[in-house]
Amino acid sequence: MVQPPKAIGLFLCDQVIIDRDTQKPCLIGCFAGRAVSEFPSGPQRFDVFAALTDGLGDVTIDLTVTHLETDQEIYARRFPFRFPDPLKVVHLYFQVRACDFPAQGNYLFTLSAGEAEIAACRLRVYQQGDQP
Repeated sequence: MVQPPKAIGLFLCDQVIIDRDTQKPCLIGCFAGRAVSEFPSGPQRFDVFAALTDGLGDVTIDLTVTHLETDQEIYARRFPFRFPDPLKVVHLYFQVRACDFPAQGNYLFTLSAGEAEIAACRLRVYQQGDQP
């Protein structure tokens, strides 16, 4: 039986560090806005963190980034994941190393499991020196 997970949260941050002893995640530099020096931005580096629960079995997790003003998908990654126990909270994090933002504006980060959207968060990307 396969059951898609539900998200407790989805966060963008500079880095996710997993503590060796406790296995607890530390989110460093969480953000909802990002300044870039020019457009298109060139490859941006950051991490995406999600806390998920209620999942069971082998599920494909998709991360997509869409420019809200144009509805253009600018980034996508797919991850197979096994949820062993629906009662556990699972911490997933993705290292994004090549996400180019084509223009200033708002971008939607969406996490999906199969056909079901399970979490989303918005990022405002703006020219360096402008007010966020």
